[in-house]
Amino acid sequence: MSHAVDQFRGAVVTDQASVFPEVRGRDLLGREYLLPGEFPAKVSIAIIAFKQWQQGQVDAWISRIAQEGIPQTPHGCTDLNHVIVELPVISGRYQVVRRFIDGGMAASIRDPEVLARTITLYGSVDRFCRPLGIASREDVSVRVVRRDGSVVWGTTGQVSEPGIVDLLAALDGIGP
Repeated sequence: MSHAVDQFRGAVVTDQASVFPEVRGRDLLGREYLLPGEFPAKVSIAIIAFKQWQQGQVDAWISRIAQEGIPQTPHGCTDLNHVIVELPVISGRYQVVRRFIDGGMAASIRDPEVLARTITLYGSVDRFCRPLGIASREDVSVRVVRRDGSVVWGTTGQVSEPGIVDLLAALDGIGP
């Protein structure tokens, strides 16, 4: 497996063990996923958020990546090579009110394209972050992930042009 490069607060860290953990999720349209094997594209750009106030960072990443021609939703598509997905990661203690939380998000979003790309994950946040090398939850993290769980590239923080250039280079390096 090729090693993943992750950028935390400007420092580049090489982590040969970076892998997307197996987790169950559900998009806001109600479709169940077992990730990473059921990601909606061969290679997914996962925008990972931990707090509601991070939505601005999420939207900025999605908007900027979409400007490069990468689909920003799996809605109505099949056999995608690349797609952007949002992954809100929520502590498992909120699992009992998942319908309320997910329903509230869906009611405020309403756009089926956004609902289809938003896959909520409930469980141990630490167990999710550790294999991905996510050291901080104060900003969003972005990971380029294959369906086999290998993480090709990653960063944490706000969108930046160097980040976009690196992300695109990572996608070019793995092909369609």
